[in-house]
Amino acid sequence: MISTKDNCLFVHIPKVAGQSIELFFVERMGLSWQQRESLLLRANNDPELGPPRLAHLYADEYVKYDYVSQREFDSLFKFSFVRNPWSRLVSEFTYRKALGHKQYQQGFKHFVLESFPTPNRDVHKTGVDHYRHVVPQSRFLYDAEGNCLVDFIGRFEALHEDFEAICNRLNIENAILPHKNATTDLSRARTWLSKVLGKQSSKRISPHYSTYYCSETIDFVRSYYHEDIERFGYQFEQM
Repeated sequence: MISTKDNCLFVHIPKVAGQSIELFFVERMGLSWQQRESLLLRANNDPELGPPRLAHLYADEYVKYDYVSQREFDSLFKFSFVRNPWSRLVSEFTYRKALGHKQYQQGFKHFVLESFPTPNRDVHKTGVDHYRHVVPQSRFLYDAEGNCLVDFIGRFEALHEDFEAICNRLNIENAILPHKNATTDLSRARTWLSKVLGKQSSKRISPHYSTYYCSETIDFVRSYYHEDIERFGYQFEQM
């Protein structure tokens, strides 16, 4: 995402509150979510121009695919957010499962060990980007030589505090981060439908991410996301 109003570039790592951050800057431009394309938030059906959804460009792809020049890239304040890899993967699983994708209905262990997304799962024609949703976070933020390409890396676990720090850097006052999430939107729709149908609804509290894991899946994440774990200092937290 690029905001010309605030001279900033946001590298959106999937399942790390990215849509809420994007909505904040979309609204600052006086636009609705449906008008977000001017911030480079649109689908892409050409593999030669980046991923199926341009919101999920890696930092180095903005220049690689000529969305900005190197000079423009250097002049922008660039930021992103990261998340505990074990927590992020559970969020991805529950998101896809809630959307009804068949391969996510057989449980978390099957998803991780038997049907983990591969690069060929991303299809530009349909906008499917399952693989990019599970790419290590380091790939979004670092180049091949290990250089960090963004100016600020916030943490999902300190979302509001770190977002406030970003807004201070951008001289944005009284910033309130809105909530925008596809899984939540789907849940709200189902709650509304239940009420319409006269069904009893109940408030559900999401279980801690650790309850989804067994020793095999813990080790898978530790291996697959080892760069994220080392760079950002995360560990598996048992409740």
